[in-house]
Amino acid sequence: MPTKTIIFNSIIIAALFLAACSDYDRENFRMEVGKKYALKRWPDSAYIDTLDKFFKKEPIKQSQKQKAEITMSMNNNAMDMLIKKASAIEKSIPKKNVSEKGISEKNVPKETQEPFPDKFVNALNKLLENPNSRELGKKYNVKSGETLDGLLVRVYGQQAKKLPRYTSELMVKQLNPSVDFSALSEGQTVLLPIIN
Repeated sequence: MPTKTIIFNSIIIAALFLAACSDYDRENFRMEVGKKYALKRWPDSAYIDTLDKFFKKEPIKQSQKQKAEITMSMNNNAMDMLIKKASAIEKSIPKKNVSEKGISEKNVPKETQEPFPDKFVNALNKLLENPNSRELGKKYNVKSGETLDGLLVRVYGQQAKKLPRYTSELMVKQLNPSVDFSALSEGQTVLLPIIN
């Protein structure tokens, strides 16, 4: 008899425990992008492997705040349109009588004046075809806190500001695939074309 009572009591306690747990409302929790969370315990390797497999199969939707990576091939018509647009914008900007070198632009024939964005793109295309050529390209060391735009201005002068940022960044990334231009570090080398 006492064993039947013990079994009956344990069944009643288990039923009461399950009933108490079933009324528990779990707090709705959503993780936010960019927010740091403290781990209550370190995840095991099996859990991490599961997450890695899941994220490789499932594309993650980027929020509108995040920067989207865009890749374009050099033979694309869209790239040609961007280059033509950049040169048309440069031609519409009024020029000074004296260039940076001190030579009067009135004395130089119009056919020989090639806009800087065109010179840059042409030199970059030649360097992309032969990246090991020392005649076409030179490696520059990044200074502390310098961005790609700052590096281009330091190397090519103020005329580098005429380059469309997304086009120049895309093309220089193709030339330097191992360099992360969003986080340049001091002393890192970047290969850039030599413009004549």
